[in-house]
Amino acid sequence: MSDIQLYLLEVDKNKPEAQSTAARSASKLEHKELKLIDLITSLEDYINNKDDAALRAKSVAYLADVLEAVPPKVLTGQERRLLCDFILGRLEGDSEGIGASARVLTALEERGKWDPETVQRVTKTFLDHASPLKDHKLQTDRFAVIQLFDRLLEKYRAPLHELHTSDPEFLAKFIYFFDGEKDPRNLMVVFSILHVPMTEWDISSNAQDLFEAAFNYFPITFKPPPDDPYGISAQDLKDRLRDCIAANSQFAPFAFPALLDKLDSTSMNTKRDVLHTIQSCVVSYDIKTINIYAITLWDALKFEILNVQEEDLAEGALKALALMAGKFALQEGFLNAYTRPIMKECNQHLEDAPTKQSTATGRILYALASSATPVADKVVKGIFPNLFTLYQASESLTKRRGLLEVFNEVVRAYLDRFRLQPKLNLEGLIEYGRDALGVMLRVLTNAPKAEVSLRLTALSGIAQLVALRGLLTEDQGYRAVDAVTEIVLHEQVPGHGDIRSQAIKTLAEMARTAPDAIRNQAIPAFMVELPDSPAGDSSYLSVLEAFAQLSSEQQVFDTVVLRLKNKYNVANAQGASEEYQQAMLLAILYAFTHGSPMPDEEGVIRGNYFAEYVEPFSSTIIQPLQAGLDQKFVDIVGRLCNAILRQQGVHFQSQVYNKNLDSMAAIRNDTTRSSAHTAPFTLYYYASLRPDVVEAEDIIALLQTQAKLALDTKDHETLPVVLQHISLLINKFINAKAMQATLQSAELEVEALLSAVSPPPNSIGVAFAVTKALLIQGKSSALTSEYLQLLLQLLSSPDGKSVAKRFTSLLAPEEILTKENHCQVSGLYKQKTFSRLVPSLAAAVRSAEPSTKPNYLIALSGILRWLPYSMLSTSLPSLTPPLLQTLDLSSPADQEPKASTLTIFESVLMHDPDTIAEHTASLVTRLLNCTAAPANIAKVRAKSLQCLALVPKQLKREAVVPYRRQVVKKLMACLDDGKREVRAEGVRCRSAWLGLDDVEEDGEED
Repeated sequence: MSDIQLYLLEVDKNKPEAQSTAARSASKLEHKELKLIDLITSLEDYINNKDDAALRAKSVAYLADVLEAVPPKVLTGQERRLLCDFILGRLEGDSEGIGASARVLTALEERGKWDPETVQRVTKTFLDHASPLKDHKLQTDRFAVIQLFDRLLEKYRAPLHELHTSDPEFLAKFIYFFDGEKDPRNLMVVFSILHVPMTEWDISSNAQDLFEAAFNYFPITFKPPPDDPYGISAQDLKDRLRDCIAANSQFAPFAFPALLDKLDSTSMNTKRDVLHTIQSCVVSYDIKTINIYAITLWDALKFEILNVQEEDLAEGALKALALMAGKFALQEGFLNAYTRPIMKECNQHLEDAPTKQSTATGRILYALASSATPVADKVVKGIFPNLFTLYQASESLTKRRGLLEVFNEVVRAYLDRFRLQPKLNLEGLIEYGRDALGVMLRVLTNAPKAEVSLRLTALSGIAQLVALRGLLTEDQGYRAVDAVTEIVLHEQVPGHGDIRSQAIKTLAEMARTAPDAIRNQAIPAFMVELPDSPAGDSSYLSVLEAFAQLSSEQQVFDTVVLRLKNKYNVANAQGASEEYQQAMLLAILYAFTHGSPMPDEEGVIRGNYFAEYVEPFSSTIIQPLQAGLDQKFVDIVGRLCNAILRQQGVHFQSQVYNKNLDSMAAIRNDTTRSSAHTAPFTLYYYASLRPDVVEAEDIIALLQTQAKLALDTKDHETLPVVLQHISLLINKFINAKAMQATLQSAELEVEALLSAVSPPPNSIGVAFAVTKALLIQGKSSALTSEYLQLLLQLLSSPDGKSVAKRFTSLLAPEEILTKENHCQVSGLYKQKTFSRLVPSLAAAVRSAEPSTKPNYLIALSGILRWLPYSMLSTSLPSLTPPLLQTLDLSSPADQEPKASTLTIFESVLMHDPDTIAEHTASLVTRLLNCTAAPANIAKVRAKSLQCLALVPKQLKREAVVPYRRQVVKKLMACLDDGKREVRAEGVRCRSAWLGLDDVEEDGEED
């Protein structure tokens, strides 16, 4: 059989095999085993079969597949021209297989550039003999033709444009050819094809037809199927269509009326598409065209803003108005014509302020003013005279607030532009801005304290005016800072009327734009309010808190911390109370942890802060060793050291480490009580250091000291710090390969620690600290698993309950063992802990004696407490029984495990209620028991009520209805609970259960 016969035999049954046959034919052509004329001759009987249109189409498809597989330069130019003439001649008499014909032509063009005459002839042949394209039913056929036209427009713009200019009917035929296409894949290309004449050709005679060819598809309602292989989204089509509608200003007479008509649609999606398209048209159409329709657009768009249906629709309308204003910004006449009716209507709405319309007016004015400076100046001149007239004439504080809110919106527009353009011309705003400052300062100082909204509006306005550098005089800036500082320092209004917190934020904002005023006015005022030695009261705390928050602005940070340090030195010299001195240190610590310290060239906190703010304090701790130091002082200095030192590079840290080597060695070698007093500082000091800064020998010696201290100390305040230090040293500094040997040399090997029949509590604590360090490090898997098993064995000991409570510490959130402190934190340590512990604990619960079962339940709850729900969800069937048993714990000391278990049940009820449906009876009974007081603390009672409220909502009605009467009756006691939060949850829970239909009760009534 010939290749064509094989192809025709397989093409409908096995497309890949048919294409393989065509590829063999192409190979024969390439190797001169087959002549092109013989190939065409072999098609004759099939391509000319008048009785079978499908056969003719398949014959052309065979030719297309062959040519697509033929390498470049196999066919001569003459052969390509002959083939092109053959296909075009065939199209003139028979358009069957039009898609394959387009593929043939595309393959020929890919193998040799066409001359202009060929391009024009191909285009005219399709337009004259295959139009409209929609008459050809197969999408693949139409797509092949559309791809051919897309290629022609991409590579041969000039010949096609010449065809358009020489033939007045060409564009009409071109438009009609694509009319009625519905397939999304085809439309994506059609829109791109139509976009070329829309933007590059003279379309005066065909503007409406060309516009309608695109707009007929508006709005796009296409929803792609879930398995769409082409990845075409509705948004892709919308973007292409929008580009077409906005392509030419000559579309405006048709586009705007049609779009505004659709703006009245009840479909929110249609309205969104309209607004986005209007925005594109405003951007693309020329300024004269937009000027003609500007007022019409304003009249339509304003209703979306004044009567908000959806917030994003209002935002879309505002953006369209702003785009028009920006377009007219440099054309005085057009801008006046556009803004005049808007200013008139906005002024009318201001007369009734505050209303929804006046609020919308503020949004409109903001949108306009933010578009361009000339527009903002027009808004100021058109609105502010009337606004201030209305303000002065009104006695209503509510109306004055509404007017000031509108004023603030306009100033905010200036401020937004000022941040992008620091040299913004503010002349248009200066006169009114300075007058407004006086008005707002009077409001701030004289308005009744109960008028919170009015005073907050004035406060916001003052902050914005100060932020516009150059708008206010220096004296006015100082007055503004004084007024806000006065509120922060002296205004104490309990409950409603307190604006002090907002005033503190405003003062911090002012520090960014008016740092000199803050340094010269606000900071001295704060210092006056902070005594050298307070007389016993704590009134200074609120002042100190506010002052520390000024450190959030980098420009005044250094001044703030320097004044705090000086005040501390004075307080220390005056013998002020320890509480006052510690408050000063805490303020400095807050500044370095939450403020904005000045960075060095590499972008990290400046190293000289360490010498200025850590060393003066740390020297009293480490040189010489001192007993009797206040633990809180040592802790604060340690945290301060950590905040500054950990960000520094290896070189800087090495200098600090070597400088303090002798002093730290003295601490390292001392196991007396004086060493215990320095424990908080040494913890944070070593937490700051990078691993390659410290010598291994020093770490081993320090680890030995800390181990001895931890095992011997009876100081319950010191022990947790020392345990953290042990975990830190093991995790960060000890190499995994030498881990067991190091632990043995430091007497920290867990098996040895727990070898006694009844290990001391300190030894158990050290064992948990060591194990936690290894868990988080994640590099000593076998050793970690061994230690965990040893800890699990302790749960059956006489002291098993205290051990069980320690399990929660293994995964508890860490302040020290973090990547910020250069520790080794495995990304999978929680998953590994889960797999190592949870199955063992769950199994132990099932087999444990009644006396020891609570220990396993507490340990299990402690581990699960810190795991994400996604990690638990797959194990819920096996975990649910022990979790339910945890709710039976009755000891007052077991409330925390119950609370964490209730949190898990809350997540299960919200995300996977079906997994606990079979335990409905047990769950309801236990949740009811957990609501009882005083057996359960308030947190447990409230959480159990929250879970109980989810039961009727999340579980099937038939499963929970039988418990309705019992639950509602039991919940009556919760309504009289002594805690407000419990009573509130009780009301919500009871309402959820009362909402169920009691089928049994209804049946009895019948």
